[in-house]
Amino acid sequence: MPSISYLNKALQILSNRDSTKDAKLVARQLLHNSGFTDEDIYDCLKQGSIIRITIFEA
Repeated sequence: MPSISYLNKALQILSNRDSTKDAKLVARQLLHNSGFTDEDIYDCLKQGSIIRITIFEA
């Protein structure tokens, strides 16, 4: 899995309106390859961070 800085950079590229379509495709693929689903990516874009805490009851 890539380091957190690469994941943050990928998120920045996705949220930047000036990023090219190809750059966004590469950034999305990087996040997918790191285990993020489309829903995860959407949630991260909404909150502006790749850090996601999920609390569940065991």
